This record gives sequence, structure tokens and C-alpha cells, in this order.
Amino acid sequence: MIRTMRAAVLHKAGGPDVFRIEDVPVPVAGRDDVLLKVEACGVSYRDVVERNGTYRRDVSFPCIIGLEIAGTVVETGADVEGLAVGDRVCTKAFSSCGRCRLCRNGRETTCARRKPISGGYAEYVAVPQDSVVRIPQELGADIACSLGPAAGVALNAVRDVAKVRIGETVLITGATGGVGVPSMQIAKASGARVIAITRSLQKAKTLRDLGASDVVIAETGENFAPRVRELTKGQGVDVVIDNVGSAVFDASYDSLAVHGRYAMVGQLFGEEVSINPARIFFKRAKILGVGSVSRTQLEDTIVLAEWGIVKPNIASRLPLEDVATAHELVEGGAVNGRVVLIP
Repeated sequence: MIRTMRAAVLHKAGGPDVFRIEDVPVPVAGRDDVLLKVEACGVSYRDVVERNGTYRRDVSFPCIIGLEIAGTVVETGADVEGLAVGDRVCTKAFSSCGRCRLCRNGRETTCARRKPISGGYAEYVAVPQDSVVRIPQELGADIACSLGPAAGVALNAVRDVAKVRIGETVLITGATGGVGVPSMQIAKASGARVIAITRSLQKAKTLRDLGASDVVIAETGENFAPRVRELTKGQGVDVVIDNVGSAVFDASYDSLAVHGRYAMVGQLFGEEVSINPARIFFKRAKILGVGSVSRTQLEDTIVLAEWGIVKPNIASRLPLEDVATAHELVEGGAVNGRVVLIP
């Protein structure tokens, strides 16, 4: 008898109402895969842009999206090592081969054979063993699901790419988002002063509670650089962690101090940016691309969560049937914190 499960299926791109809750076959774990019973799946903005058609890479229909997964191993493939039935795990955003030159040098996020993880909007999901890391039994699934694709990326951006140091000032755009919140927490724990950018006056207190020293309220496209420079006595910030992209690039770059580092994490819009190259070398700036999270970075992030340094702010826990509502909340930016589906 074919086993079935409930899943939120996309047959086309569109608004939040395009999801269909359907009974589909439980995926079969391949030789290198683990089958997980999904305990929680975070709803990221990456999910939103996959659903609405803005992000098209590796997306084909019909599909089940969802990459921020925490769950319990219920089956293991024949070639799986180091994982057993009953282990609790969370996912990275991708799997890699583990054998190429990039993987062997700690650059697995750019592995030519990397494959994206998806399928978390369901009761079960099969994923490659490379994509999961064990989590402690006491760590809640709603917390653990966002540690890889969200908090792990923040650790990569703040610690390993931008190399934030004690006494520096860090500007974070998209500060209330899945990567923005842990970016603030990690930057603060690193001894930095944090300036958070948000569109919502109502979120200012929450951002300060989460680690921001200063909060700047700015509408999308608004030039907030003069206020940032006022806060920094005209110097600008040492580091920008940009989780938004083109809509805030000009203002963020204008906020950057001489010898500053600009870490590009996200691009939520379809527009391109333009910059005179002279603005880069006159400022002696570094523009840095931040990729996904490696296994080592995810393991470190789990430790930070255990220590209480990374504390995902869970705003809403919803059943799978409310997936459209979850996407409306995330896309509209109406919540202070993470939205999590509990299949």
C-alpha cells in the first residue's frame, strides 16, 4: 500500500492562495538520504519569492517548497553514516558532494553539484544526509528549523565574511527578518554597535530588545544615510549587512565609512543597481557576497542557540492548512519575528 501524507503543493506561481493542500505519496529515501518526519518548517522570504515567481532558479511545478526544516529521522538510506532513526536534525539550505576541491577547502556553499533543499511544507521529507545536522533533544523544533538557512547565514555574514570586530558599528537592513534578527544578536555578541533599519515604527522597541543600539525608520527607497551618519558623528558604519538588496543599496552604501565592508546577503526585489566604480576605490570599500551556510557554520550556530546568544523570535506557529496566511504575514512584513508551520 502506498503511504500518503498531507502537503502544501504549488502548481503555479502566484499569490498566497495558490497553495493546495493535497494527499501525496510519502517520498522515498534514496541510498544517501534520510526520511524526516517534519516537526516544523520556517516560512522564509526565499519561500515567498519562489511562490510568487520572482525567484525561478531550481523551481519547477508542481512542487513542495520549504527549506527551513527541523524533524526526526524515521528512515535512513543504505549509504547513510552517522545518523540513525530517532535522531533530531535541522537542515542547511542545500546539499553538496563533499568530494570536490571546493568542498574539501570549506567552500561547500559553492559546490558545483550542490542541490537545494525543499519539501518542508509536508508531513515528511527526504533529504540528503549532507544537508542535515543533529540538534539536541531539548532544542525546540520551531527554534531549530531556522538555524541553518537563517541564523547560520547570519553567522556566515557577520563572523566569517564581514569579520565584525569589537568596537565596530554594523548597519543591518531587513533587521526584523529571519537573517536580520540573528545578525543583530551575533554582531552584538561580537562587541559591535548595531544600527537596525526597519520600515515599521511599531517594531523599533522589539529591535532594541533584540540587540539594536539604534533603530532608523525608513520607507522602502528612502535615503536613510543622513540619519545613519548623524548617529555615527559623520563617520558612517564599518560594516553593512544587507538582507534586502537593490531597494536599499544606495542608502546603505552611502552609510558606509571609509574602508568599510559591505556584505550582500539578500536580494528581495527584481531591480538592478548601478554604481560608479570610482565610488568603490575612493572609499576603499569592500563589497562582499555572502553565500549559504556550511555544516561547520550550522554546528556553530546550534551551539550559539544552546548558549542563548542566538534566540529566534517566533511570532506565529500555524498548522499546514494555514500556509496562505503564513505567506501573507511574511510577505506583508506584518509580524515581529518568525512564522513557522507545524505540519
